[in-house]
Amino acid sequence: MENIKVSVDLNKCVGSQLCIMFSPTVFERDGNGQSKIVNRNGANLAEMLSTAEQCPQCAIKVENTQTGEVLFPPPELAF
Repeated sequence: MENIKVSVDLNKCVGSQLCIMFSPTVFERDGNGQSKIVNRNGANLAEMLSTAEQCPQCAIKVENTQTGEVLFPPPELAF
């Protein structure tokens, strides 16, 4: 995913594992049961946005590094 940055806010992640279920090639659990990114290029933009939308805590941030635009979460839910 060129020009796309995906990150997980560990202060918000509650370990629901939905991201792992929706994008298993991108996310895994860490030693604390929270999500971590293991393959930033493991999914296309549409899949990443869909996965981020499933996170109950909006802990997944997707942004365009070329423009600086945050694609998810929306401003009212931003971290």
